[in-house]
Amino acid sequence: MDPESDEALAAEMARGDTAALQALYDRYEAPMFRFLLRLTGDRAAAQDLMQETFTRVWTMAPRFEAQRGRFRSWLFTIALNLTRNERSKHRYGVVHVGTEALGERAAAGPAPDARLLRAEASRQLGEALALLPALLREVVVMRVEQQLKFSEIAEITSTPEGTLKARFHRALEQLRRQLGRAGRA
Repeated sequence: MDPESDEALAAEMARGDTAALQALYDRYEAPMFRFLLRLTGDRAAAQDLMQETFTRVWTMAPRFEAQRGRFRSWLFTIALNLTRNERSKHRYGVVHVGTEALGERAAAGPAPDARLLRAEASRQLGEALALLPALLREVVVMRVEQQLKFSEIAEITSTPEGTLKARFHRALEQLRRQLGRAGRA
């Protein structure tokens, strides 16, 4: 096993190595935050859930078994389950996620009108995503934002791949309809 692999770091973390936890946190901080932000639509909620996710990773590290799956899938499973639990408590509602919240900063290169169009498209996409039912939004965020394979999403969600593909297709159709209406407005 590669000493720098996620699984090797998880094994070290299970033995109480805080440096291994820090390495995994550094590796997954940005993608995990984006994932949680897209699911919750709330910056503070995403930060709280990220903190809780890594706290659980630390406390549950001895239970991680590399032969049963990849660390990345285990991490995203923990985050998704925490998000679902919070959502079921109605603690956090889904709100519009603007371009600032998504960390999208205008590049210095493109012209102002191009940046404005890109920002508007991103705003519309954020609003359309927020309107999707939670199960559809989850699969879109994991597939598009996190670039996970359907097999990985199936492992994380304990859902058959065929069901996930159907949800993804349904979500894309709903997004197309929503964004089509926004374009005609």
